Amino acid sequence: MVEDLTLSKAIDFAVETEKLGHHLYSRLARRFEGDEELHALFSTLAEDEKHHAEQFAQLRDVVAAQGDDLSFEQKQYLRAVSLSDIFSGEAGLGKKPDEIKDRNDALQRAYNLEKTTLLYYQAMKEVLDHEIVDEMIAEEKKHLTRVMKYMVTDAEFRGLGDTF
Repeated sequence: MVEDLTLSKAIDFAVETEKLGHHLYSRLARRFEGDEELHALFSTLAEDEKHHAEQFAQLRDVVAAQGDDLSFEQKQYLRAVSLSDIFSGEAGLGKKPDEIKDRNDALQRAYNLEKTTLLYYQAMKEVLDHEIVDEMIAEEKKHLTRVMKYMVTDAEFRGLGDTF
């Protein structure tokens, strides 16, 4: 219910999303062990997601100590964004990792997850101006760009300075 949403609960959703991302990417890293590029990509993303979950958990503790009430409009907005396609259909977590068909399917799932997560964090930024949220937005943008490079070029990724 929108009335029950607090900033702490919104951050909890971010923590859970990062944990699910960690799980997905860890499984994909194992699945694509024979593909050095994808294995490295998904292993790195898995570790990043784990770290992001920890950062959001710290933020939740700070927010809870300061009070975390949201206006009705803020609750509605965060609820609307959180009901996106993260957990269903064609999004990153809608399919079990074992159901992902091939390299392109795995990259599309990663792209969808990163894009949806970025949208949620940008919505959070509108109700919580904090450096951790800014940092997470910047990290998700890097993830999105990194995954897109593989999708567009199907070329080896040489570093974040690499362009496509």
